[in-house]
Amino acid sequence: MSVEDSKPTDEPAAKKIKTGFEDHTLNISEAVMKGDEATSFAGLVGKSVSTMQGIGPKSTEVAEHLGLNTVQDLAEYKYWKWARAIKYLAETETEGGRLEGSMMNVDKMVDKAYETKSLKEILASPIAALQGLSDGAGALLGELKVKTVDDLAIFKYCRWAEAIVVASTQEEQGTEAERKAARMQKKLE
Repeated sequence: MSVEDSKPTDEPAAKKIKTGFEDHTLNISEAVMKGDEATSFAGLVGKSVSTMQGIGPKSTEVAEHLGLNTVQDLAEYKYWKWARAIKYLAETETEGGRLEGSMMNVDKMVDKAYETKSLKEILASPIAALQGLSDGAGALLGELKVKTVDDLAIFKYCRWAEAIVVASTQEEQGTEAERKAARMQKKLE
């Protein structure tokens, strides 16, 4: 050990801030990049889609071309929501079960050629069956391994993003000391 190594430093060791969450064990280590695992749910919402584990530089570029820049954008992607609604409703569909006179339809969600199809047929259709998704957007989604409406309905990055956004609305914020001060303030009101 040299003389330099044994000299005390002038800087004190960084004091650990008590969060009050030290005993919590929940994590989403399979969903976000290592560097973002300690970030709060609220902090993840505005981060780039590249924070999602499995979305690399090429996929990030593809997502950005689709207007999906943040975790929030993934959670609110209207075509994913449409695909998911079709999928959930398809679970309730009976072949040949449409009653005469029924006005039920998803015409504003799908292109003209798909308006008369069953929900299950729409699910099996190419992604471009969704109204407003061009063949070019379909090709971009294909690069993300999303080729059918069903593929989009179960697209894990949108599902994870939605869960993160929902969790962010119910998350305690601030350090233990800040939360304690807020509780004390509330008692004084």
